[in-house]
Amino acid sequence: LIEIYLPSIFRSHSYQRLCKSVMSEKFESAMEMILVLNAAIVAVQDYPLLVGQDASSVAQYQNGSIDTIWEGVETVFTVVYVTEAMLKILVYGWKQYIESARNKFDFFITILVVMASIYVYYPNAYNDTRLIEFIVMARVLRLSRLIFTIEKFQVFGIISLEIIPAATSVFVVLLFLVYSFAAIGMILFGGVISRDPNNLHYQSLMEADDFVDNEYWANNFNDMISGMNVLFNMLVVNNWTNQAAGLEYATGTKLPVRLFFFSFHLLGVTGIGNVITSFIINAFFQQMSTIEQRQGPDEKVEGGTVIRGSRAIFDSSMITGTATGLKKETYIAKIKTKHIDVEVDERGALRELFS
Repeated sequence: LIEIYLPSIFRSHSYQRLCKSVMSEKFESAMEMILVLNAAIVAVQDYPLLVGQDASSVAQYQNGSIDTIWEGVETVFTVVYVTEAMLKILVYGWKQYIESARNKFDFFITILVVMASIYVYYPNAYNDTRLIEFIVMARVLRLSRLIFTIEKFQVFGIISLEIIPAATSVFVVLLFLVYSFAAIGMILFGGVISRDPNNLHYQSLMEADDFVDNEYWANNFNDMISGMNVLFNMLVVNNWTNQAAGLEYATGTKLPVRLFFFSFHLLGVTGIGNVITSFIINAFFQQMSTIEQRQGPDEKVEGGTVIRGSRAIFDSSMITGTATGLKKETYIAKIKTKHIDVEVDERGALRELFS
């Protein structure tokens, strides 16, 4: 916007220095240091809660005004985060800024913090400044990106995100299986597990020592959510035998219960579970090959288009050697796969498209 509407300012030495500073690694490092400081202050402020002590509310935090050190620090952090977002949007432009997943997260949290600050400090019935603190704590999660400064972790993170759409169909099959068995469980065992002493099965259920001692009352088939919870415990092999024992004692029969649990274990855990594992392993190595191709050197194809990574940078006035009659501007094209196959030669597809 500055380049289009205020070209004189854009060409000025001061603005160019600002752009260079915001785009530099030092700027990002400074923001990371501020986040580390933010995390340390949050830890000190919430130390009583972290060690399990009873931290009663402080009256000054609930009067809707900035009159404590902590509130002042939170306000300073809010101003810093807003300034960072404004500078990046000014320098990069909104479209380029919002393309980054990290910037999307930062912008979303910054907007939440500003809205929470206005809501808390503007005179109204709600004046608890801890709302701001909790939202600011979410921004500290950005520190996890420090782990991904290591190249191997970067590749692992990118691959993990990119194979999720391809795995959707497999997880849909698993969801269908869990939903079906939960519905069957509700028909067979609905209302059997209950803490109501007047329930017909209550006395029999109390003889299931492991079930009662572990307080597995929520693991039942009285409703769909509870039934899916039981089946999820089976998928992760979490003491499902104790849950089955509870149903055996409550119903007074073993065969239907064991047949139900064995069937789900065979189809869900052994069958679909192994399919998901093998799919993810196969997709991971396929996507790793794609990432290696994507990280290759820049490639210039016929017509002046430059393929960089998984994007093609081209001039809108001339595409594949043909004059378009459009104004000469630089555009970026990117292949975005939406199908199941994760093994896509992105650079090859772009090369074919612009040749």
